Amino acid sequence: MANRYKKRTREQGFENEVLTGTALNYNDEVNLVKSVNINKRNFVYPLYQTSLKVFVYEFVKTYLHSLYMGNLKNEDIVIENFAALASSANPVMTAPQVATYKENGAAIIENHSIYVHLKYKGAPYQVTVFLMSANNGMFNDIRYFISVLGIENDSYQTNQLATYIVDEAIRNSIYKNSILNLKFDSNGRIDIEEMNIKEFKNEKLDEIFIPASYKTEVKKFYKCVKDYKDIGLRLRYLFSGKPGTGKTKSVRTLINMCYKKATIILTEGEVDFKSLFDFAKLFEPAIICLDDLDLLVGSRSRNYSPRLLGAFLQELDGFDKNNVFLLATTNDKELVDMAASRPLRFDLTLDFGRLDNKNYYDLVMANTKNEKILSIFDDELMDSLKKKKVTGAFIVNLIHQAEIMDKINPDTDLKKYLQNFVEMAYNGFYKEQEEEHKEFGFSMSKASNDDFLDLEL
Repeated sequence: MANRYKKRTREQGFENEVLTGTALNYNDEVNLVKSVNINKRNFVYPLYQTSLKVFVYEFVKTYLHSLYMGNLKNEDIVIENFAALASSANPVMTAPQVATYKENGAAIIENHSIYVHLKYKGAPYQVTVFLMSANNGMFNDIRYFISVLGIENDSYQTNQLATYIVDEAIRNSIYKNSILNLKFDSNGRIDIEEMNIKEFKNEKLDEIFIPASYKTEVKKFYKCVKDYKDIGLRLRYLFSGKPGTGKTKSVRTLINMCYKKATIILTEGEVDFKSLFDFAKLFEPAIICLDDLDLLVGSRSRNYSPRLLGAFLQELDGFDKNNVFLLATTNDKELVDMAASRPLRFDLTLDFGRLDNKNYYDLVMANTKNEKILSIFDDELMDSLKKKKVTGAFIVNLIHQAEIMDKINPDTDLKKYLQNFVEMAYNGFYKEQEEEHKEFGFSMSKASNDDFLDLEL
């Protein structure tokens, strides 16, 4: 993980004061090795230092403290001493200041710098986790680092230890088995936001009206996630279909089903696929959810980004034996490059069509318990909807509009209102209209002004 952040490596000699733990410089990565003459010893002292993202910096401090306190165990690392710098204004060694404890006993450490003496595979090392501030014009540029110093003949694995600590810190962080939203910006930075399961709690498999064979595949995906330790095989599915056909709801249902059984990762912005998959691979298992894949990678037959498509293909081909599951959606699979959607890169592409009209009433029952609204969806209205072959999303929207109108004006004739609304919404969403009749996606051509409700504001 640490290698993600390196920009350059510099090899040079260093003076004896390095052994005190003083920060060397402001480089992203420093790898130094030199023979140092001391009265009692004469051997190589290797030092490795690399920059960290701020969230990694916090997790490394928490992870090392958890090892020290015994809340976590690691056969390769034994923490012998854990100390901290009181503050930059009061640079004396002190016990760590704990801001708060999590439910699992993990502590949030307030100190900006910690000093840990440990043994890694039996060899002693000094690990320093710290921040540095440099004046950058009007603002101070704050950077975060981990530094590993070998202090015996066998303490030469400084690079490996730094990377190992970072990886283990993330694996054991509060991100594990959470729902995360990764936001990418144009400068390559990533913000990580933990999402609340409440956003997905109402998504249930028995309320998705898709073919039984599709439900079997949803259950198979869940089973492979839940029993990943025993099965050890990941799946990659592409859901294709027009809006309102159930593909996004199926993804949201799987998020609800797989919560706490995997780390679930959603994305925003122009995705850095290498960083995304590098991050996901730290968790076991992990599920990456990519909405509108065609907008992310495109197709060589249309507008596309060679860089993004190439990066995505590279990550898919490098997947062979890792723990990353993938759920992707597209409104039209023809808009996804064939190289990205072919077999072996995806295990299965499912085509979501419009809702089977025999499931219309089941969908209504699943989305409202209001008897007044249920009574509106009688045979007459249902026959009208069946002839139009509307999507499930269209029906859910009708329920939503009926609930709104009932709250605005409880005396409204809801059946008459919905009959008019169906015509307006259907013509607006599904039928081609002449440009002059289009207004905000709806058409008034089938509804007379006499039938339209004039609400008092």
